Amino acid sequence: MHIGFIGAGKVGTAFGIYLSKKCFKVTGYYSKTFESAIKASKLTKSTPYKKLSNLCCNCDIIFITTNDDEIEKVCERLVQENILTKGQIIIHMSGASSSKTLNKAKTKGCFIYSLHPLQSFADIDKAVTDLENTFFTVEGDKERIDVIENILKKLGNEYFVLSSEQKSIYHATACVVSNYLVTLIDYGLTLFDTIGMEKDKGFRALYPLIEGTIKNIYNLGPEKALTGPIARGDVDTIKKHIESLSLYAPDKVDFYKILGKKTLELAEKNKLKDKNKIKELKEIF
Repeated sequence: MHIGFIGAGKVGTAFGIYLSKKCFKVTGYYSKTFESAIKASKLTKSTPYKKLSNLCCNCDIIFITTNDDEIEKVCERLVQENILTKGQIIIHMSGASSSKTLNKAKTKGCFIYSLHPLQSFADIDKAVTDLENTFFTVEGDKERIDVIENILKKLGNEYFVLSSEQKSIYHATACVVSNYLVTLIDYGLTLFDTIGMEKDKGFRALYPLIEGTIKNIYNLGPEKALTGPIARGDVDTIKKHIESLSLYAPDKVDFYKILGKKTLELAEKNKLKDKNKIKELKEIF
């Protein structure tokens, strides 16, 4: 099947390269700037298109890989300009939005889907490499979803099939474990900063601990990977933490307690069984 891309940013370019490396036919790119379409097309040995209509008439599958805010507008344009063909498959790659964003394309007899790779696209080359081991989520019309599933099977990627109602929870999960992890690490580094430890040097010092923790979670799961004073029930240690934070970083105490409360809930599942210590820690948090 001939595959075209509307939007030649990092996601569209990286996924196009990945498809072409796996011997799928990438027809070409249309982008807001023709220069971007040329660049992406060179990397995929495909064609840059100046006219949106020319791209669409040459493709069986059209990926809309613009910014999230532009997806619905692009779909509306495709419908208004009457350049879609009955039976075409229209896909966006947003993690946040469901296929319903493309509903207007159904008036032209098209099938609509969202296909999201569960990874970041900060760098195109790295993203192409990472795509080899990336999980995808598929959501959309039941009628031709087997086409999307077959593409993923041929690519060798594992995937989940979601309903449109499940998409927001899925995206929230991705934000928590990716974006909020960044926030959490920054929070920890600001604590170093309050006692005169440089954040950059502090991060290098903490990195082996961070990496080891991630590996333990991967190998053991969160419940068994949890270590530290809460998992051990070290009440006095937690009290000292809060006392010190109250003295040196009073604006950080509330967040520490929130994290402590959630960590205690996790500890109760596997590591901490002493009911008196659980009760005491709950009162502290």
